[in-house]
Amino acid sequence: MSTDLSAGPRAVVATAAGLIYRVGVSVVGAENVPTARANAWAAVCADRERAREREEVARLIAAAR
Repeated sequence: MSTDLSAGPRAVVATAAGLIYRVGVSVVGAENVPTARANAWAAVCADRERAREREEVARLIAAAR
């Protein structure tokens, strides 16, 4: 019979993560807690903005020639 020595630490980490999430929600509100979806959307928006800026710079360089 083998003993899983990592079960205890995993349980502690899972409990701590849940506690941190609940405290965060109660402090800043559920709508202000960052989520993976919100982070992904922010990355998409940042990528779009960088692409727009690159196009603008390319347009300005082409107009200067």
